[in-house]
Amino acid sequence: MFTKGKVLACLVGIAPLLLTPTVGSADEQLQLTTIVSLPDGQLLRSFDISFVDPRSHTYALAASGTVDGTTGPATNPRIIIVDTRLNVVTQELNGGFAGACSIPPNRDTFSGPNGVMVIEKGRNTDVWAADGPIFNKSCDPTSGIKTFSNVKVIDLHTGVVKKVISTGGIRRADELCFNPRSDVVLVANDDTADNFITFIGEDSYKELGKIRFDGTDPNGANLKADGIEQCAFDHRDGKFYLSLPDVGGGTPGVGGSTGHDGAVVRISGHAPFKVEKVFPIAAATGCTGPQGMAVGPAHQLALGCGGTSTNSLIIDDRNGGTIAIVTGQGGTDEDWYNPGSNHYYFARSTPKALGVEDAGPPPSGDPTVSTASGSHSVAADPIRNQVYVPIRGNAATHPTPGTSTVCSSGKDVFGNPGSDALGCIAVYTAPNDADDCIAEGSPVVRVNEDGDPEFLKGRCRDHDRD
Repeated sequence: MFTKGKVLACLVGIAPLLLTPTVGSADEQLQLTTIVSLPDGQLLRSFDISFVDPRSHTYALAASGTVDGTTGPATNPRIIIVDTRLNVVTQELNGGFAGACSIPPNRDTFSGPNGVMVIEKGRNTDVWAADGPIFNKSCDPTSGIKTFSNVKVIDLHTGVVKKVISTGGIRRADELCFNPRSDVVLVANDDTADNFITFIGEDSYKELGKIRFDGTDPNGANLKADGIEQCAFDHRDGKFYLSLPDVGGGTPGVGGSTGHDGAVVRISGHAPFKVEKVFPIAAATGCTGPQGMAVGPAHQLALGCGGTSTNSLIIDDRNGGTIAIVTGQGGTDEDWYNPGSNHYYFARSTPKALGVEDAGPPPSGDPTVSTASGSHSVAADPIRNQVYVPIRGNAATHPTPGTSTVCSSGKDVFGNPGSDALGCIAVYTAPNDADDCIAEGSPVVRVNEDGDPEFLKGRCRDHDRD
């Protein structure tokens, strides 16, 4: 996640705040501003993680299926690239991805692309995308592995696949993150058949190490995880942080635990890689599975909690202590921190909602926004304060079509109406979100005591397309 913060004081107090979404001021209420349709009447059927790189004005979405189908793999798996200045699709990167597998049951298990991020370094701007394995017979693991799960590095400007880096997994490679201090990429193979994370040199494209979460790896603190979710680089200490939705640490019936407590782990930023600290996440908080992770200001880590969670959390990256319980924002997969508006966004799939929280201090709830069933992905542009949420076309056959009218209620930048049957990428903004925003190319004026860079601010303008 993009983690540059704005000026914030230290949080005070001991007890965690209980945040209930409230009716905020009109200028902080997100509204559907425009929609981005796929070119040539393509259907946005299945997707996973999205990412914004403000430097290259790029929104990237990992879409494993952009054409409908009733059985077998979806066609046209690709990375969809949107120019955040124009809000139009400028590229569709086809890297030979695995696609969405059988419908059902193995779409998530073997799909690809899944995780995605953009790394801009010098003259190079590369898209890193995590992909699933390819079998000798489509979607049939018993037919033998043709290509193991991998990470593909694609030149953003030319669309050329520069490197395919195998993770050696027999299930999908999923979410990833980048440590710019050590030039290391972390990617997770989250299925229990793999249950490991891989460290890759960003310059060398070589594997630098692995940590397994199968209960036997001392470098993984001998944790046995049921699933591995979002990782993030924390600029305050140079470490990786990783969400583990279920480490089986709870005792049923004790302190409200379901027996499926999760954890956040702090991992060294340089080799040799190992878990340095484990922060237990008790199910009693209402977070029964930390999934999303966003690095915020003032030592905040926002955890989007999925599954049956009723709440999400904001914790302290120093000790794992609960800063705030974000009530009612459970069912989140990806979450995002936007320094341009100082807000968190929680993409909630089943509730068909986007949670919005002011990072504070102290954090406080803002009005929730209606999205669509399956909309578990979110990313924001801090320059123009645009929030991107992909909406699945309701012509899809898996999962059950939703009843959202998000796409058909909006128009694109050319004035063309959207189509719920085809889906879209919805773009939300607030009239004056919030008080200030980051002007393009704004200089860092100083680094505060928490290690957060502070930027020269300028007043936001509505629908700024200059």
